[in-house]
Amino acid sequence: MATIADCLVCGGSSPQRPALAGLEQCERCAFVTYRETASIDFSKLYGAEYFHGASYADYTGQEASLRRSMRQHLRQMESFGPLRGSLLEIGCAYGFFLDEARRHFSRVVGVDISADAAKDAREIFGVEAHAGDFSRMSFPPASFDVVCLWDTIEHLKSPHDYLAKAHSLLTPAGRIFLTTGDLGSWNARLRGARWRQIHPPTHLHYFSRKTLEALLIRLGFEMLGVETAPYYHSAYNVLATLAMRGGRAGAAIRPRVPARPRTRPTATPRPRPGGDARRGSPHRRVRRNTPHA
Repeated sequence: MATIADCLVCGGSSPQRPALAGLEQCERCAFVTYRETASIDFSKLYGAEYFHGASYADYTGQEASLRRSMRQHLRQMESFGPLRGSLLEIGCAYGFFLDEARRHFSRVVGVDISADAAKDAREIFGVEAHAGDFSRMSFPPASFDVVCLWDTIEHLKSPHDYLAKAHSLLTPAGRIFLTTGDLGSWNARLRGARWRQIHPPTHLHYFSRKTLEALLIRLGFEMLGVETAPYYHSAYNVLATLAMRGGRAGAAIRPRVPARPRTRPTATPRPRPGGDARRGSPHRRVRRNTPHA
């Protein structure tokens, strides 16, 4: 039975029907979301354990693979314009992308709800990383040339508010780059409620290319490109994640995957701007759309 509720993609009230595993789908635009967010303590949800056992087997232990993925992001970003100026990353975690990005940008800033992750980013890499709710943080308008959200938008209680604020922080020619799971992909359609990306309350929103584009355009962005984003994983991470999330595959390999202590990230030398970055392909690339007078 349909209920009437606000849709963050449509921007108003619309009929919502049950969909997949405890989710709701807008009858007007087909956007899928999880609405039971009132009782979620996001700062507790994304504590240190989130990155080490709750959602990731060992996030910091995958530093080399994560950095390889981030370098791919940077290379693809470069195809839409020079990598220079100031960059803001929303959902910076332990600062791996910021550490890679400062090879190209004169200033890099990160924000993350996890105080533990932001602290490590500051102490180990010496980057500017702020802990807390981005929607409550104060930055001067038009102070960033680039804003990035890597696999972040699906975690946010109010992604439209975050994106609207990001729009206000971009320079007139600024660009926003983001990745997220694609609900319209063949894998998502084939697996349905068993799609690995569906796991509220950490993942709250499930975009297709169409619904994400609709949201971004409604908020004043101009679409520049859409591509699939490949990510790299170590063999340990793949096996440990399967074991951690259970199911028949997880039960079969769980006895064979040893636990290991939390790994701290490692500081790397700070190369001068102009360093090499390998090819990649973020999911969405858009720029701020400045209305003509």
